[in-house]
Amino acid sequence: MQIDEDPSWQDPIIDYLVNGNLPMDKSEARNVQQKAARYYMQGDRLIRRSYSSPHLTCIKYPQTLEVLCKIHDGECGNHSGGRSLAQKALNVGYFWPTMH
Repeated sequence: MQIDEDPSWQDPIIDYLVNGNLPMDKSEARNVQQKAARYYMQGDRLIRRSYSSPHLTCIKYPQTLEVLCKIHDGECGNHSGGRSLAQKALNVGYFWPTMH
């Protein structure tokens, strides 16, 4: 599993799914458990369950820019913006919490 130096929104979820570790704060621990129910690990990747589309690969900040650039003006050749761009990222199987 690749370890990033900067903390990520994924870290507590991954730590719980892989090691069973929860934050010390009861409220935060409950929050992590509830969120973790929507995810699973596939190798070293965190995957978000989706009922209306294929399951989504969760990515962290540096990768989000890369994915958006490829969709916007790179390999996909589509100059979309805003919500349309985020929807296209979802359609090709990527997820991060701030995309909505």
